[in-house]
Amino acid sequence: MVIRLDYGELEISLKALKKLAYIATVQTYGPVNISSDSFFGKLFGEKEEERIKVEELDTGKVLVDLYIELEYGVKVSEVAKNIIENVTHVLKTIGGCEDIEVNVHVTGIR
Repeated sequence: MVIRLDYGELEISLKALKKLAYIATVQTYGPVNISSDSFFGKLFGEKEEERIKVEELDTGKVLVDLYIELEYGVKVSEVAKNIIENVTHVLKTIGGCEDIEVNVHVTGIR
């Protein structure tokens, strides 16, 4: 992703955006585990950061998919809304992204 500044251009990698999304998700109340979306990921134990998908579309939009497990007893819709707001806020303020779509996939309850 390239951001144009007054004095030049700044390139931010998708790996950096993925790390920002991970930090924003972990800081939100409710998620217990960022879980893998695939059988092999669960079997071979992917790192939590690898369970977040970040891609930049041709239109410049940043698409974020999070696969998480939630704490038992929390309101799923409220936690998902908070995660979406936190990730969007962090990617806009720190990452410099303008157009962001965040999808939260709840894979389980613990």
